[in-house]
Amino acid sequence: MRRYAALLLPLTLFAACQSEGPRASIEPARPRGIEGRWSSVGGPVAYTATFENGRFASIESGTNGLLASGTYTSLGPGQVNILYTSKTRNEQVAANCNQVAPNRLSCATSNGSRFELSRA
Repeated sequence: MRRYAALLLPLTLFAACQSEGPRASIEPARPRGIEGRWSSVGGPVAYTATFENGRFASIESGTNGLLASGTYTSLGPGQVNILYTSKTRNEQVAANCNQVAPNRLSCATSNGSRFELSRA
């Protein structure tokens, strides 16, 4: 009986290791271009901006209130035009943004203001 137990233990451990199957190293997909979530850099109000399938939205970090929503179009690699409606001022604004680093967008609006976003 002892001899069988001594043989069974290594086989059991081997079977346990094999039952999990091959392990693949799966990394989460990294967003490409401007798609995804971005955080404001500086400014009077902290917010998160989302670019998803041509839709743009910005949400205030403290209250989760909608600040702006609209659309965006790609102008080329690392360049985008955003057309959004500011909910606080009830006005339509256009902004051109350039991806100045993989995790940084620098934008200028049609009303002359500038803002920067950092990948969240």
